[in-house]
Amino acid sequence: MSEHNDVVTNLRAQLKFARDWFEGTMAGVDDALANDVPPGGKVATIGANYAHVNTAIDYFVNVICTGGAPLMMSMNAGISEPPPPGKWDEWGHHVKVDVAAQRAYAQKVYDSMDAHLATLNDAALAKITPTPIGDMPLSAFIGLWILNYHCHAGEISALKGLKGLQGYPA
Repeated sequence: MSEHNDVVTNLRAQLKFARDWFEGTMAGVDDALANDVPPGGKVATIGANYAHVNTAIDYFVNVICTGGAPLMMSMNAGISEPPPPGKWDEWGHHVKVDVAAQRAYAQKVYDSMDAHLATLNDAALAKITPTPIGDMPLSAFIGLWILNYHCHAGEISALKGLKGLQGYPA
């Protein structure tokens, strides 16, 4: 790839790794485990963590970045109801997740994310973008997507560990 797209190439590679790590952390999660409400009332279910990341990326890419509609409006996203804007604590305790349908949706979201990134160049990454948490360069916003994958993989891994299951894939 040409020199002017080095940052885009790097971000695409980091997002692929983060997404693969996130999906690997979901290995062995069925609907029962995904929808099991953890004790204490503070932590969202595994399924809600998974769906939160996927629906957020869908919104970020397909609404904020491209000006279109989220994929979940045109397909089964595997969730009983869409997440609310802003805080999702309550939703994270009662949303029901169909893991197989959510995985299929997640793949479409990932494909749309990568396809969008493939259209960018390094100059586009410097553009100030309005986001739900304030205006920032597009590259910084994409960096938060990577962070979101890893943070929620950690939550999912911990919840699996409490059940005696392997969390992270390695």
